[in-house]
Amino acid sequence: MKICRIALLSLLTTSLFAQTSKIDSLVNVLSQTKADTAKVNLMVDIATEYWASEPDKTLSYTQKALDLAKKIGYLRGEAKSYQGFGIYYWQKNDYTKSLASYEQSKKMYSDLKDQLGFGKAISNMGLVYGEQGNYDLALDNYQHALSIFQESGDERRVASVVNSIGNVYKNQKNFEEALRSYQQAMAIWTKVDDKKSAAGALINIASIYTKQKKFDAAITSANKALALFESFQDSNGQIICLNNTGEIYIQKHDYPQAQLRYERALKINETFQSKRLMVTSYNGLGQVYTGLHLAEKAIESFQKAKTLALNAGIRPALQHSYQGLATAFGEKRDYANAFHFQQLASSLKDSLFNAENSSKITNLRVHYESEKKQHEIQLLQNEKDLGYAHRNMLALGLVCGLIVLGLAFNRQRLKVQKDHQIHIAQQALTQNELLNRQEREQQLISELEFRNKALTTHTLNLIQKNSILEDIRQTISLALKTRQSEEHNPLFSRLINLIDYSFNLDKDWDEFKMYFEGVHKDFFFKLKQQNPDLSSGELRLSALIRLNLNLKESATLLNIAPDSVKTARHRLRKKLNLPEDSNLTDYLMTI
Repeated sequence: MKICRIALLSLLTTSLFAQTSKIDSLVNVLSQTKADTAKVNLMVDIATEYWASEPDKTLSYTQKALDLAKKIGYLRGEAKSYQGFGIYYWQKNDYTKSLASYEQSKKMYSDLKDQLGFGKAISNMGLVYGEQGNYDLALDNYQHALSIFQESGDERRVASVVNSIGNVYKNQKNFEEALRSYQQAMAIWTKVDDKKSAAGALINIASIYTKQKKFDAAITSANKALALFESFQDSNGQIICLNNTGEIYIQKHDYPQAQLRYERALKINETFQSKRLMVTSYNGLGQVYTGLHLAEKAIESFQKAKTLALNAGIRPALQHSYQGLATAFGEKRDYANAFHFQQLASSLKDSLFNAENSSKITNLRVHYESEKKQHEIQLLQNEKDLGYAHRNMLALGLVCGLIVLGLAFNRQRLKVQKDHQIHIAQQALTQNELLNRQEREQQLISELEFRNKALTTHTLNLIQKNSILEDIRQTISLALKTRQSEEHNPLFSRLINLIDYSFNLDKDWDEFKMYFEGVHKDFFFKLKQQNPDLSSGELRLSALIRLNLNLKESATLLNIAPDSVKTARHRLRKKLNLPEDSNLTDYLMTI
C-alpha cells in the first residue's frame, strides 16, 4: 500500500512552484551576501531545498558552504554543512556515508555545546537507522532528540520527532503505538497552527486505520486532511488525499466512491501535472473498473498508467500496471496478452524484490562489519598505546642509566652496551609480535567476510525461492479465474517452469545452519544447552531473529503468515523465560 510513502513525501516536500520560488529567493539573497557566517548558513539552506529535486546541487552547495566555513573558522557552519552531506547521502541511499556525516556533525555540535544542533544530528541519524531496519537504534536516537527539543521548548521539532517515532512503530506493525504518536504530533501541530504538517499527520493516521481495517475512521481522517489542503490551496496535498481515499474505498469494495475520488484527483492534476500522482490515479481507476467488471475501461486506465510510469521510471507503479493488465486481459479471455503481462509483472517484481532485499542485507552487513572493525581498531590502538608507553619507559630508564654509567668506571661501559643490545632485541621482538598479531587478525577478518557473504547469498536464495512459490500461487489463481484447463495452456507452461526453477533453488535448512554457524559459532549448541526444550522450528526462528530480520522477511523464509511469526516469537519468549520488559533480539545477540 502506498499511503505511508506518499504521506511521508507530503511532509517532506511542498509543491514544485512553491519550492522553486523559495530557492530563487534564497539564491537572490545569496548573491548579495558577503563571504561571512550568513553566507555559509544560506548555502546550506539552499542545499537542503534542492535535496528532492536536484540532489547534485545539494552536494555542490554543501561543499561550498564547508569550504567557506573552514576558511573563516566558522565551526558551527562546518557542523551545519556536514548535516547537508548527511541529507545528500541519505537521498542517494548511501547510509554508511550519511551516518558518518551526521556523526561528524554530532561531534562538532557536542564540542560547541550546541544542544539544539546536537539534537538535529541525532534525529536525522534516527531516520537513517529506521530506513536500514535498525529500529532499536532509531528509537534510541529519536528519544534522545525528543528530550533535547522538549527541554528547549521547540514544539515544532518535538512534533516532528514524535511523528518519526510513529513511523518506526508502523514499520514494526505496532499500530496502536504508531497511532498514539501520530495523534500526539497532530495535536502539537494544530496548537502551533502548522496546518500543512497537521494535514500530513492526518494522512498518517488514516493509513493506520486502514491497516486496522477501520475504513470509516480512515476516510474521516483523510477527508479532514483534504479539507486542510483545500483551505490553503495545496494541489499536491489534495491529489494525495484523494488518491489515498480512493484506495480505501477500493478495500471497502465501494467502487463508485473510489472512482469519484480518482477522477477528481486527475481533474486537479490537469493543471498541477505531477506524473507520479497521475500514475497512482490511473492505476486506481484500473482497479475500480476491474472490480466493476469493465475490462475495456480497466485496460485503458492501466495502459495510461503504464505509459506514464515507463516515461517517469517509476518501477513499483509499473509492476502494478502490468499486474492489472494481466488480470483485465484475463477477464476478456485474451490469454496471450494476459500471459504476456503476467510475465512482465513477475519479472519486474523479482527485480524489485531482489534489489530491496539485497540492499537491506548489504546495509545490515556493512553496519555489522563497521562496528566490528571499529572495535578491532580500538583494540589495536590500545595495544599500540601500551607499546608506546612501554617503549617510553624503557627509553627513560636507558637515559638515566647512561647518565649514571657515564660517571662510572670503564668497566661499566661494557654493561651499558650489553643492556642496550638487550633493549634493541626486546623492541624488535615486540614489533614482530605486533605484526604477527595484525596478520592473524586480518586473516580472521577476511575469513569472517567470506562467511558473511556466504550466509547473505544463502539467505537471498531462500527468500527468492519463497517469492517464486508465491508467483506459482498467483499463476494458479489466474488460471483458475480464467477457467482454462487445456493441456497446452501457456499459463500451465508458466506454472511448470516456475516449479522447475523453484526445485533448482531449493536449499535445505541444514545448509543454512552450516553457513549461519560459520559466522555465529556454536550459536545453536549454546542456545540448546541453555534451553533444552527448544524445538527445531524454534531454533530456526531464533537464528532469523539473530540476523535481525523483520516479521515479513521471517514469514517469507518460513513460508508462514506474519501473524504466525508473531505467535511463534511469543511462544519462544515464554520458553526462554524472558521477562516482559526484556528484548528478545537483545537476548539472542548475547548467545
